[in-house]
Amino acid sequence: MLSILIPTYNCACVQLAEELSRQAATLGATVEIVVVDDASTDASVVKENCRINDIENCRFVRLEKNIGIAKMRNRILQEAKYQWILCLDADVFPAHADFLRLYAEEIGKADVVCGGLAYRTDGPTRVNALRYKYGVSHEVRPLAERQANPYQSFKTSNYLINSKISKAIAFDESFAQYGHEDTLFGKMLQQSGVAIKHIQNPVYHDDNDTAEQFLTKTRKGIDNLLSHSDQLSGYSRLLRTYKKLKRLCLASLISFIFRKLRHRIERNLLSDNPSMRYFGFYKIGYMCTIG
Repeated sequence: MLSILIPTYNCACVQLAEELSRQAATLGATVEIVVVDDASTDASVVKENCRINDIENCRFVRLEKNIGIAKMRNRILQEAKYQWILCLDADVFPAHADFLRLYAEEIGKADVVCGGLAYRTDGPTRVNALRYKYGVSHEVRPLAERQANPYQSFKTSNYLINSKISKAIAFDESFAQYGHEDTLFGKMLQQSGVAIKHIQNPVYHDDNDTAEQFLTKTRKGIDNLLSHSDQLSGYSRLLRTYKKLKRLCLASLISFIFRKLRHRIERNLLSDNPSMRYFGFYKIGYMCTIG
């Protein structure tokens, strides 16, 4: 028996629910699929997602008030009827037809199982050159690398968890906006001695944000990283770089250069051929400026 939980906000996920329902029908096991909407503001998306109630073994729940990303990740767990829970983001899609079967085979072998991410070469994210290049170069990690760094590689977009763990370890609800709530959750799993197993069972990340929206989310993520720097120490390469620059008294210089070059760098990042080196400097420059 398996509960599949999907939090959503202004993201239509009818096709995802349909595919999961189709795969669940082939398992020969009891599966529920629950999509919980965090008070979306796009009426057309809400109307479309209401169709999820018509899909076999699926239901759509809409919250009246927006509660934020970490509270939402805790809230959806209340909808689960079964001991084993598969959590997926709304903007993903199984990379192959055996997606649920592979997870079903892992039930009972580890308390947390992560499947990984992939990107389509012709998917919606491909239109956003910055998001696509960053995703392929930084988010898609080989299985061996994820296994070598299991806790730092934990992502909320695609993981299976035993409900006894999800009840014992909650997401930190001070993470109200985008970014790094999964980083801290991975650290909490390690501190609690919960083993994470990584397997090759990816979902496609079909994020359809524009480059401007992705930059905004990036800055929000850095805001979160700085405001939780004590908790996330040792779990973020960007944070380690920032602290090293502070120790060497170079953060002010980086901030000065960033402020001088910011608009030029943003023009590149919003172009059809963004530089990942510029993006790396953009992130550390922004952090040094607000830190």
